[in-house]
Amino acid sequence: MNRWLKRLGYGVLIILWLAIMAFPTFAFLLATNGEIQFGDEPRSHLRFFMVQEEASSGVGMEWVRSARRVENCTQTSLRYFLWEGSGSGQNTSFCQCYNPVTDAPLPSEESICTP
Repeated sequence: MNRWLKRLGYGVLIILWLAIMAFPTFAFLLATNGEIQFGDEPRSHLRFFMVQEEASSGVGMEWVRSARRVENCTQTSLRYFLWEGSGSGQNTSFCQCYNPVTDAPLPSEESICTP
């Protein structure tokens, strides 16, 4: 048992070290491109983008995924990590549902992610 805990600890340390070493590359790509997106699906992706407004600067994160237990709906979360300006109250999460026949977005009044 002690042997497995030791191996697990080494594995966690290696993953943490790789994440630390990859951060400068991630930051450089984000600064040069303005955004980085993981996933090609418009309804399922993770996107990081630069926030460069007059009153605030930082990084934003948009996570779009399928809504749980509700078909034809996506749940989107927006988070902001600002180093200049005020970011309180700007983080949000919302639901967007689509018509199953035409695949067109439904009005926000009809987009409810709870079954």
